[in-house]
Amino acid sequence: MKKIVYIDNDKRYRKKIDGVLVDNGYRCLFYDNGKEGLEGILKENPNLVIVNYSLPDFSAEEFYTHFLTDFKYQSFKHIPFILLTNNGKLNRSKYYGLGFSACLGKPYSVKELIEFVEDVFVSHQIKMEETQFWTTIHEAKDFLERVVESSIDSIITTDRKGIITYCNHASEEMLGYSFEELVEKRVSRFLADGPSELLNISALLRKRKKLPNYKTIVIDKKGKRIPINLSISTMQDGSGKVIGAIGISKEIEGKNFSEYDSYASDRLVAVVETAVAVNHEVNNPLVPILGNAQYLLHEGKIEDEDCRKRLKAIIKNALRIRDITQKLANITHPVTKEYLKGTRMLDIDGST
Repeated sequence: MKKIVYIDNDKRYRKKIDGVLVDNGYRCLFYDNGKEGLEGILKENPNLVIVNYSLPDFSAEEFYTHFLTDFKYQSFKHIPFILLTNNGKLNRSKYYGLGFSACLGKPYSVKELIEFVEDVFVSHQIKMEETQFWTTIHEAKDFLERVVESSIDSIITTDRKGIITYCNHASEEMLGYSFEELVEKRVSRFLADGPSELLNISALLRKRKKLPNYKTIVIDKKGKRIPINLSISTMQDGSGKVIGAIGISKEIEGKNFSEYDSYASDRLVAVVETAVAVNHEVNNPLVPILGNAQYLLHEGKIEDEDCRKRLKAIIKNALRIRDITQKLANITHPVTKEYLKGTRMLDIDGST
């Protein structure tokens, strides 16, 4: 049974709402003032707090500010709050800005209260799931950025014109230039054969989309010629339009270009490509899909059973996508597998 802490010294509502709340699956705990209410929150850990705008010892704003700033309530900040207002005459945007989930004007009917409570629980659940989703996305993004920055292989991205848009620390070390000196420069500037080789690489990418184990020579800041093994792949946006390329390379030690194991580089290509997919394809559309589907599925919103089954299928698959992003955040040793002939992808379940 969900618990509700109700803080108000107006006793007119207690008898009529207590029984109805119990009938609807809620246990209501009543407190006369803010101090008792704060103690009740600590003691009961409720699922919802309803607080009157004016209390004997606090205003609602003072009460809620104390709740937010006192370290004792750090683990209770997920609890939604409903503010009871005087005939609804209040600057609601101010209190929504503070963090209140809803404002209910007095006098109210028991039916209104029940509807408010149910709506707040639904909207708060969607908000918490959305927060968790974005947290997962940021964690996955942070993890992938750490992988890229800690890689011993050089990683460089360019736009469609061959202008460098990003490079990791290994690229700076290999070429002897700083990040600022590399970004916004044409990549052909660092190739031994210059623009002609960039045109050749571009032509190969248009045909194949990927160019693994391409052996070439780059020139560092001191003019030293460095033989590298380079794996390149095009980057695409959500519509499939090519927006640039990503290249992962490693200096080839020894005199023979064939003396290089590209397996680790191939695995890193898969990880970075997954990062691009997450950033461009997943985070924007999934939140409203999941949130709206869960809202529509709430009891009383959709009655047609066939529609409810379809909504459940949408939610199930949206949650599956969210689970995949969570797995991405925990991968430390990426493994790839062949998806189609000549095309590899990240094996999420096989990675550790």
